[in-house]
Amino acid sequence: MQENIEIALLNKYKKIIGIDEAGRGPLAGPVFVGAVVIESKKECELLAKIGRDSKSLSPKERERRYFQITKNFKYYSNFSTSDLIDQINIFKATELAIMKLLVKVVGKNLNDYYSIIDGKFFKLDYNYECIIKGDQISPLIGAASIVAKYERDIYMNQLHEIYPNYGFVNHKGYPTRKHIESIKKYGIISEHRKTFNPIKRFIEEGIL
Repeated sequence: MQENIEIALLNKYKKIIGIDEAGRGPLAGPVFVGAVVIESKKECELLAKIGRDSKSLSPKERERRYFQITKNFKYYSNFSTSDLIDQINIFKATELAIMKLLVKVVGKNLNDYYSIIDGKFFKLDYNYECIIKGDQISPLIGAASIVAKYERDIYMNQLHEIYPNYGFVNHKGYPTRKHIESIKKYGIISEHRKTFNPIKRFIEEGIL
């Protein structure tokens, strides 16, 4: 990847969209997609001070940067439910969430926008490229990762209020030992992904 990819792309396109997801690995909850849009080199320079790989940030720092991003930039989010993930698989559910987000952001202005997306192999009807570990390379994708992660965490915190026995506020649906023990003890809820192991195995073995 060349340095300053956002600035280079702004020489060709009016608006650049950074996109990333959060929640592909958990046993429960949606997969969220975040997007941040820049339209100028000045915005790009500001974003360089804010955008980071969300996984490298503490929850407090992620929240601080989230509000910096949402105050200063156009941002969007979308998600695919656990039911949809079980129906079409996590990759396709993530891809569909990205597609729906781009329909909302880009609309018919296809030639004005260019998207850079964390990951690989997505197939979209837009001007875009996938960048492996893009959240570590691009501040714009890093900002999108913060939006996706923060908003998904809020969703899981709210789910914890409804189902406190599962500890979603702590593990956010990921397969921790305590989460798996809670599943064995209390069973599964509608937000659990039934095609993900060990839940899938527990169902097949009659444990759930």
